[in-house]
Amino acid sequence: MADYGKKRFLVIDDQPLARDALRTIAQMLGAFAVEFASNYQDAIFRIRNNAPDIILCDYELGDGRSGQQLLEELRRFNLLPDECIFMMVTGEQSYEQVVSAVELVPDDYIIKPFAPDKLMLRLDRIMAKKNFFAAYYREKRRQEFASALAILQAQRDSEAGRPYRFEILRQQAEVQLASGAAEAAEDTYRDILQDYNFPWARAGVARSLQRQKRLSEARAEIEKVVAGTPHYFDAADVKASICLDQGEPEEAQKTLDAVAKKTPRNYQRKRLLAEAAILNGDAETARNALADVVANDSMPGAVAPEDRLALARGHVAAKDNISAEKVLVSLRDTEVQNLNLAAQASYVALLAISSPERGKPRFAGLRPALLATELESTPRLDVLRAALVLADHELADRQCERLMAGSDAKKLFGTMRGLYALHGREVDFRDIQREVALRRIHHDDAA
Repeated sequence: MADYGKKRFLVIDDQPLARDALRTIAQMLGAFAVEFASNYQDAIFRIRNNAPDIILCDYELGDGRSGQQLLEELRRFNLLPDECIFMMVTGEQSYEQVVSAVELVPDDYIIKPFAPDKLMLRLDRIMAKKNFFAAYYREKRRQEFASALAILQAQRDSEAGRPYRFEILRQQAEVQLASGAAEAAEDTYRDILQDYNFPWARAGVARSLQRQKRLSEARAEIEKVVAGTPHYFDAADVKASICLDQGEPEEAQKTLDAVAKKTPRNYQRKRLLAEAAILNGDAETARNALADVVANDSMPGAVAPEDRLALARGHVAAKDNISAEKVLVSLRDTEVQNLNLAAQASYVALLAISSPERGKPRFAGLRPALLATELESTPRLDVLRAALVLADHELADRQCERLMAGSDAKKLFGTMRGLYALHGREVDFRDIQREVALRRIHHDDAA
């Protein structure tokens, strides 16, 4: 049995009587240090400043928030150490919602009302598991992937590892994905599926296939998960991402629209929805989603300058240049100066479109770098959009060529074609498409 007198507890519940009851139960286990959080924001503040050892979190947190949303945010910002125990406390009516969130699961859940000995049994079991994986957690945190995998392999072959076989394989697959070994991750997930059809394992296969650019196979796998586990909302995100890579933004947006309505405070999903909507030509949905992100994603540091650039991008796509300019000029000079080159490229491109007097000189000053520098797809598409508006055909066509030759060509093809058509340059677009295809054929022949 663990020594709970040495553990720091955090009880999260919006009801004072429920908090007192949970504190009493923790004290009956021998706990001395028991802190309270009465709401979502209070919990984040306390965990960010000094992560506890054990969290007892009620599922219903009031104000439309849930313990599951809190867990998602903590994992999103890496605020929850692997060693920390997150126990969800739930009523019978919320049970299905807790256990169906199969990707970002708590360490365990317990249904109210419960006796102290039942909680102790659950905590003892989780503590044993955390101790078993302690060495692996340290190497994973240091991003020493080879060492982390070696530890997992040794644990997998040990007698002590038998109760944790699926968790070992799951962690192994996640480390392989994180280290870029997508084929190895696929094999590991498929090993799991041979024994049990976990939805998270099939979703892992889909993610691994997506990394390998085997998009049709990835789509087939994730469709099975979405159809079979409707409450597994992260699977919808994976499906949408694959649809975007396949050049199907309409299907991606349709998938995300349905899930976003059920998870209105998941702002990462809103960001993905905005990306899909922009590529689908639905600027209104994109800017509504991003306005919600900028206004309400309340985790400290969550709203970055890139989010404001994305909102300005939505306004530009909606031809609302006044709103786009307002967003862009709200960025302080120090924020703009601290942007990397890719983000600065987006900033000057969007400003050149929305406020030519302000933006054109800055865009012209950055033009040599824009011609010569490798950029990610989104800022390059912003530069392409601005160059077409400013009739800078050389710069526009250079961006188009690079996008067409890049890994996101299928994803962005429809948008690029629409932009060229908007400016009466459909023939030029087809010529670029043909030239890039010929270069690819010659390259493949030479290889």
